[in-house]
Amino acid sequence: MEKLRNVARFGKYGKRLCMMFLFLCITTSGLMRASVFAQTTVTAKFRNVTLNEVLWEIQKQTDFTFIYSTNDAKKVRVENLDVKNELISEVLNKCLRNSGLTYTVHDGVIAIRKAEPVRTETVAREKYTITGKVIEDSGEPIIGANVIVKGTTNGMMTDMDGNFHLEVTDKKVTLMVSYIGYTSQEVVATPGKPMSIILKVDNNLLDEVIVTGYGTFKKSAYAGSASIVKTDAVKDVPNVSFQQMLEGAAPGVSVNTGSGIPGSSTSIRIRGMGSFNASNSPLYVVDGVPVLSGNIGASGSDSGLDVMSTLNTSDIESITVIKDAAAASLYGSRAANGVVIITTKQGKAGKPVFKLKSDWGFSNFAMPFRELMGGQERRNLIHEGLRNYALTYSGKTDDEVGLHQGMTENEAWAYADSNIDQYAPIPWCGFVNWDDYLFRNGSHQNYEFSASGGQEKIKYYTSIGYMKQDGVTINSGLERISARLNVDYQMAKWMNIGAKIQFSKVNQDTYSEGTSYTSPIYGTRNGATPSDPIWNEDGTWNRALIKLDDRNPMLSNSYNFKREYATRSFNTVYASFDIWKGIKFASTFSYDFVMNKSRAWKDPRTSDGDDDNGRFSKDYNDITNMTWSNILTYQTKIKKKHNLDLLAGYEINSKESDGLGTTISNFARWDKPEVNNGVVYQSMGGSNSTTRIVSYITRANYDYDKRYFATATLRYDGSSKFADGNRWGLFPSFSLAWEMTNEAFMEDQNIFDRLKLRAGYGAVGNQDIEDFVYATLYYSTINDGIPTYSGTGLRGNPSISWESQKQTNIGIDMSFLNDRLSVSLDGFFIKNEGLLQKYDLPGTFGYNQTWGNIGVVENKGFEATINANIIKTKDFNWNLSVNYSMDKNKVTELYEGADILSNENEREKSVFLNQSLNSIYTYKYGGIANESNREQWEGITYYGKTVGLGDIYVLDLSGPDGKPDGIIDQHDRTIVGKSDPKFYGGFSTDFSYKGFTLNAVFNYSYGAKKISPYYESLASSVGLSMATPDLKDRWTPDNTGAKFPRVVTNATDYNRYSPSESDFTLQNASYLRLATLTLAYNFPSSMLAKAKISNLRLYVTGSNLFCATKYKGFDPETGDWGYPPTKMYVFGLNFSF
Repeated sequence: MEKLRNVARFGKYGKRLCMMFLFLCITTSGLMRASVFAQTTVTAKFRNVTLNEVLWEIQKQTDFTFIYSTNDAKKVRVENLDVKNELISEVLNKCLRNSGLTYTVHDGVIAIRKAEPVRTETVAREKYTITGKVIEDSGEPIIGANVIVKGTTNGMMTDMDGNFHLEVTDKKVTLMVSYIGYTSQEVVATPGKPMSIILKVDNNLLDEVIVTGYGTFKKSAYAGSASIVKTDAVKDVPNVSFQQMLEGAAPGVSVNTGSGIPGSSTSIRIRGMGSFNASNSPLYVVDGVPVLSGNIGASGSDSGLDVMSTLNTSDIESITVIKDAAAASLYGSRAANGVVIITTKQGKAGKPVFKLKSDWGFSNFAMPFRELMGGQERRNLIHEGLRNYALTYSGKTDDEVGLHQGMTENEAWAYADSNIDQYAPIPWCGFVNWDDYLFRNGSHQNYEFSASGGQEKIKYYTSIGYMKQDGVTINSGLERISARLNVDYQMAKWMNIGAKIQFSKVNQDTYSEGTSYTSPIYGTRNGATPSDPIWNEDGTWNRALIKLDDRNPMLSNSYNFKREYATRSFNTVYASFDIWKGIKFASTFSYDFVMNKSRAWKDPRTSDGDDDNGRFSKDYNDITNMTWSNILTYQTKIKKKHNLDLLAGYEINSKESDGLGTTISNFARWDKPEVNNGVVYQSMGGSNSTTRIVSYITRANYDYDKRYFATATLRYDGSSKFADGNRWGLFPSFSLAWEMTNEAFMEDQNIFDRLKLRAGYGAVGNQDIEDFVYATLYYSTINDGIPTYSGTGLRGNPSISWESQKQTNIGIDMSFLNDRLSVSLDGFFIKNEGLLQKYDLPGTFGYNQTWGNIGVVENKGFEATINANIIKTKDFNWNLSVNYSMDKNKVTELYEGADILSNENEREKSVFLNQSLNSIYTYKYGGIANESNREQWEGITYYGKTVGLGDIYVLDLSGPDGKPDGIIDQHDRTIVGKSDPKFYGGFSTDFSYKGFTLNAVFNYSYGAKKISPYYESLASSVGLSMATPDLKDRWTPDNTGAKFPRVVTNATDYNRYSPSESDFTLQNASYLRLATLTLAYNFPSSMLAKAKISNLRLYVTGSNLFCATKYKGFDPETGDWGYPPTKMYVFGLNFSF
């Protein structure tokens, strides 16, 4: 609270200073309200030059940026200008005198535009006063907006509170109100009636800024391939992690959340996959500093805990995704998978602005589970399966009670009748729906407060937030407390310092996902059945389930727990110095510390912990990431049209990870799970590792007359992950751009508002693999009571080095119709060489495996982005944004001439020469055996499998000589598809009418194939677990054209093909998802003025509202058995004062 009181006192003091300074400016000059502008001086000497050249010189000497029409500036000649330390306002007045141009100033931007024609007044008239206020649609005042009476030069700029007053001679006049970056308005004004004029942001007038870790570029001057994610579009969406903000928002970017548990680890792919085993995730940079990414969880849970969930998304100002190597190569060895650059919010000069945001909501599964058979339907299915088994029985008489070969139809049904209660009894409480107990409606609540502001020399932004989400399954959820302070202080005209401080604490409840019976998803779909009551009739827990025996999922989830506790302190300090005429030096030091601990308890009352009388695990893992960067830059202008920007730097990054964990069992009391209460230590272990990267950086930017742009970079990285002699890598890049619309021959055309061509080539590296793989490692053990060492079976390879990536990118940017329609197109080709892969060694080596640079993967693709302002009127606006991406990867080389790296036990983890990295490899489904196709399946050797009428059979495709040989073996497995989509992307649209806004964001994917183990389990069910109603269309003698095979229950000696052993259930994973839909209302400022509230916004947001897909598993993005995406409805308010 003391900090908040200090902020309030500082804001009050700042306001007084601003008002005093405003009064002095008015009384001394009467020209400008902004103190910085009023005090800035310029020294220049020009004869017979264009206005364009003068403006470039002023921009070099000051911190101001000019926005103007090049054609207008070229037409104005400055005959004689000789000034020394003269106010910038006086210099501009001299240059623009009699030119027909005028200027406005705001936030360091000076806009030059045409002045309105002067109307000569010949008759003296009575004077009237018009007063009003100019504000943004958010209610914030606009400082320095131009308010002019139409047809005259009578006008002024708004003051620090957005207010204006004008004296006019007519009772009714039209005011022209304008400000750079906003849509100009003409409004009719009547004296005596205070006005409130709202200017709306015109994004088409703003030249977007590309932020990189080593500087910023205007998009018009940027030669690389980058996408700017507009965070305003999702500001009302309750995202736990910023990665969710990228879904469908940028071309070439795909986001995959393996688990929907709040805070779970999320993977991002930029332009597809390019590595076998090293990371395919991009580098994340926050406020210029490369940061930790990925899973920081200590418990080893399936969901993981993403370190980015510690970052409050409301603190993010902008996100830039750098995709091509020419742009990313400045980050060298960590940029092979692209770079995601996050910039947090910073305060602006002016009175303090306080904002409060709060929202509440509830959630459920985004997609309804596939329909399951009810208890009676399942009982009937099993009954038929038992009958089929009896008819196919080939064992000895009475090996199984009631069975013998050659049973009649009546005998088979009698066998089914006598055994049905063994598999599908009707429980004492009636058939049970386990979903009602293991699932629930999730909840969401979020509260945030921020304050920002400052003066000319010091600016600040601070925030604090609390968020809590309860998941849709029991034992899932996230709680986060976050705080941030960003301060920037200009100590002297030549020196600037600042700090960015983040603190966050995150607690996550999770559980074992995948095929663990305690997982609510797996447990209710492939474990517990409607015939299994949760409790016995006497109220005790049911410990005798049909398939799971004593493993009751509800019991385990009621008493067991697994929790993560993460604390993060991420602090950055920086200083910059203007050394001499365009030479600047900047030094940045960042210290990022994450402490995570986990607690996992297996209660003795459950099947997980009863054997050990309770089992408790506690793990600690702390990560320290330090970065020190020193950058020297030089900017100069040569012969007026040549602009040069040089950079040289040195950077060092050190990452240390330290872990410790123990497991203890045998507890006297189940209600006190802690290490000191157990008596048997089962295990204890720890680890420590430190890695470093040292980098030397150079960059040169050149442009000629804002028409031709060139950038060259060179980075030299050394990494401790490799052995001496292979630690250093050199990563160069070069890019070019041609802004054609600035050419003289384009002046008379009226088709393009912008036409820019881009091309680039760059090399980057990838070193994100396990530590110390270049060395042969040993671990400590005990042999006959004597401590010794034992090998891991992995032989070190000191010759391994960087994975390298070489990428070529060609692009074009276009805009039309006064910038209301813009199009960006990019094509790329990527070659990833020296890919790191673990491979088997012959037994004679004494080791099982080793690492090597053994592969080459090529990626190529195309990206497109279209932005359109379709309708733009005074009260109504409609904008549309669409992005499209297509990329393909192919393995072009493997080690020692191999054409396959096969994983016999997996369908999706084999690597094939000249195929996608994501190939699906299995047997080809032939059909269901019938009399009509007997010649296709009879007489084939299936190696222990049996194929009879109504069973699945697979195709004999090949043999040792490449031809069918009548035997089904490994030669018959083939590539049946790939999980890569043919194309993917997203589109968003927003409508605004007066105070109402409606925004919708969609993402889509087309052409991917996916194996659904969930649907396979339902389709292959014989009743021991759950079954899909699709099995109603199963094979029977009367339904030989069925889609699904016959059911056979208790087939202990009848080994047949399951749907999971072929591509029978290979799914089309294409989808169209409505990611977010937001309806909001901004109250008019006139309604809020009395309450001294500058902005009040109410909104309702829905996330993952629907997904159109043919996929029959849980979700086409996350797949099966994990925690699927959730549908969330949130109601919130946001106000500032």
